[in-house]
Amino acid sequence: MIRIEELFRLEHIDRLRVIAGKSGLGRRVTAAVLFEYDPSRMRLPDFYRGDLVVTTLAYAREDEGLVESTLMKLMNQGVAGLLIKTAYFKTLPPSILAMADRLGTPLLLFDDTYIEEVIVEVTGLIRGARHFSGHERELDELMGGALGAAQAREAARRMDPFGARAYAVYALSPRERMTASLEDRLYDALYGDKGVSHRYLCLAWRRMLLVLCRLEDEGERGDLSPLLARAKVDGAELWIGESATGGGKELGVALREAVYAARAARLTGAPRLRAQEMGLYAYLLPMSESAFIRARCAEDRRLLQDYDERNRTSLLATAEAYVEHGMEIAAAARALYQHPNTVRYRLAKMRALLGAADERALDLQLLLLCGLARIAQSEDG
Repeated sequence: MIRIEELFRLEHIDRLRVIAGKSGLGRRVTAAVLFEYDPSRMRLPDFYRGDLVVTTLAYAREDEGLVESTLMKLMNQGVAGLLIKTAYFKTLPPSILAMADRLGTPLLLFDDTYIEEVIVEVTGLIRGARHFSGHERELDELMGGALGAAQAREAARRMDPFGARAYAVYALSPRERMTASLEDRLYDALYGDKGVSHRYLCLAWRRMLLVLCRLEDEGERGDLSPLLARAKVDGAELWIGESATGGGKELGVALREAVYAARAARLTGAPRLRAQEMGLYAYLLPMSESAFIRARCAEDRRLLQDYDERNRTSLLATAEAYVEHGMEIAAAARALYQHPNTVRYRLAKMRALLGAADERALDLQLLLLCGLARIAQSEDG
């Protein structure tokens, strides 16, 4: 079983869009049923509440009146929704659109995909694809930052056919490996309560779940607590990152903020972090994704390690203690059980090896070197 809104996870249905009955996007779908014959010549079969009826309306191409009469009968039977290929009809009669809106029966159009492929795609989704997967491409595009305003709106529409003026975004990073139980509980919470399902959208992305809280305006604050409470998810199961509000093109920024905040929470041990609370990690985490910066920091660490191995010294340990203790020589010396002058000598040696212009430049270089190494070690483990 899936919900109609989950059809937008399917990448291969060409230009899938809702033209009426949007209030019913949360309806359950238990089967995709092909309907391709003239109902004026035989009795309309019985359809069931969970049936998604898929058709090209080919039987009505020479009699448009059949479109109205047939679709009205199908909606009155209580089908979950209608998925119509635009091979013969690009639009539908206003009376059908009005009835769909009144009954909450979603009418969805698509263009060039073969109808048999649509049946296969929908059936495969019903039979057990992961609950929240299918939108990784849209999430990557939005977080990549290269989309224009119109492209960003289209990517958001594909993910969320309900739409919203703005979103508060939360990234949930499980403390242990992602479990089916966590997804199942969130899925049951989302679809066990109509108010909850219209408030939140949950999406799988890499090792995280991203939750979009739909807002009426950008000044509204989001609240993740009702969803977690209904799903019986203990905060101790997760590291949680929270974005500032984002809508339109800014949704991509909000998504990145939430992801970085969840990663920073894991690194700092804070159970939950807002984007504004990341401190230096707001800069280090994006930098850690640069192949050039990662390679440069790895090379600097190798320089210090190689020197230590050749000379039986402790430059790298000194650098880490110095950074950990706020660039205070005395504090680092106490932690290392060394005289402050020994620490000063080692810092001078590091400055020469790393080519830092002065002490301030060395401090910055060591801060980056140690901070990025910590990120790499944490996330590789």
